[in-house]
Amino acid sequence: MAKKKRGLKWALLGLGILIIGGGIFAWQYGQTHFAPHTTIDGQSVGGLTATAATQKLAAKSSQITNRVYLNGKLLVSGKTQTVKPATQAQVKKALASHHGLFASNKHSAIALSNSKQVQTYRQTTLLKKVKQALTAYNQKATAAHPTYYYLKNGQIQKQASTKGTQVDVQKALAKYKTQANRLKTVKITMGYQTPTKAETAAAAKVKSTLEQGLKKTLIYHVGGKDYTLKGSDYLVNSTPGKTATIDLTALKAKLTKINNSDSTQGQAMSIKLLNSGKTITTNNTTASNYGWSLNVSAEAQMLANKFTNPNVQSNTKVTMQNYSGQNISYNRNSSIGSTRVEINLSTLHEYIYVDGKLKANIPVMSGTLSGSDKTPTGLFHILYKQSPSVLRGKNDNGSKYASKVSYWEPLTEDGVGMHDSSWQPSKVYGNPSYRSTYHSHGCLNNPPSKMKLVWKYTSTTEPVIIYK
Repeated sequence: MAKKKRGLKWALLGLGILIIGGGIFAWQYGQTHFAPHTTIDGQSVGGLTATAATQKLAAKSSQITNRVYLNGKLLVSGKTQTVKPATQAQVKKALASHHGLFASNKHSAIALSNSKQVQTYRQTTLLKKVKQALTAYNQKATAAHPTYYYLKNGQIQKQASTKGTQVDVQKALAKYKTQANRLKTVKITMGYQTPTKAETAAAAKVKSTLEQGLKKTLIYHVGGKDYTLKGSDYLVNSTPGKTATIDLTALKAKLTKINNSDSTQGQAMSIKLLNSGKTITTNNTTASNYGWSLNVSAEAQMLANKFTNPNVQSNTKVTMQNYSGQNISYNRNSSIGSTRVEINLSTLHEYIYVDGKLKANIPVMSGTLSGSDKTPTGLFHILYKQSPSVLRGKNDNGSKYASKVSYWEPLTEDGVGMHDSSWQPSKVYGNPSYRSTYHSHGCLNNPPSKMKLVWKYTSTTEPVIIYK
């Protein structure tokens, strides 16, 4: 037993001496040799002494070709530069801070002599060329894309996804920069770009929008009527990955047809008078301003946007938005309503109706039946109401007038309307025989005591029929 203990003691002592000796050797070795993975002017000197490293640097070629490869293929060939071999004094100085047997595996690139000129070239001129070359490469390479959907002849088609051969330019440049100071051939290894999440989501949205658009129906409300417009009638062929557009020509043709058949502005209309039961036909001059007319181009674009907007659901009711005029609830195939004003120029009487009930029968005075002071005939609407007001214009002799009235309801843009007229003698109201000597400049003059009734029972946009 004693002999075994003495043997173990000597073995442990020997092991300790060996470890200490090895440590001393490793320390001495590390002080005189470059750390692993160290390079000087692009040449590997890891594990070499200063003398061996100097000899290797002197023996190696000092020509730097500045070539850059992308995935094994030459991308850029820069100018060739010459690097002077480092001196032994420079190498020894570098060893002082880059020695060690057990130093980190992290690469340590040392630049001596005039190698900084090469590095400057690589960090400026060559970097610019690499960036341009990468951009040019991507322009010729195939772009990656997800599965695309598109419309062709009314059917949704699918274009398969592709991985592509384009690279991420910024990541490639970052890899270039990490190698630029090593004074070796730069070899950039890059994986190809894949479709981004945003691109994949966008492609899926296109599919959804196409499906919805083909099924979508809009209920177009115009002139008091409803028209059914189907997306399948107006969506046109699209390119892969792009939302189908609307055939504006076809949509405009549909709206033009509606406008031609239903619009009331400037159109002749047959109207049955409430005061007599007689049917008259209004004229279609611009002075007869009652009604509406579509702005076909703007209206077509508005509807097109709703067809392609995924937030607009099918069977949404869309009321016309782009039009001129008033009274959009009427069309030429429907009545203008029983709330109206009827003015007979032959008898000079004005009839005020609300929901078909006569509220006032008022004798009036008008302009002439012809000439510059005539009262226009046709279908009009009350533009606005103003109380009190001052009517301004010119008399037949060219002099100006400014007449104060308590109530003013214009019917035309050039100043024909209904108002009270305190300056007229009472005998002229409802008496056509005085028209040659007593007449307005075209307005419908009401007795001051009656105009208040007109004001009470009429409203803006209400139709006014003036006839002979």
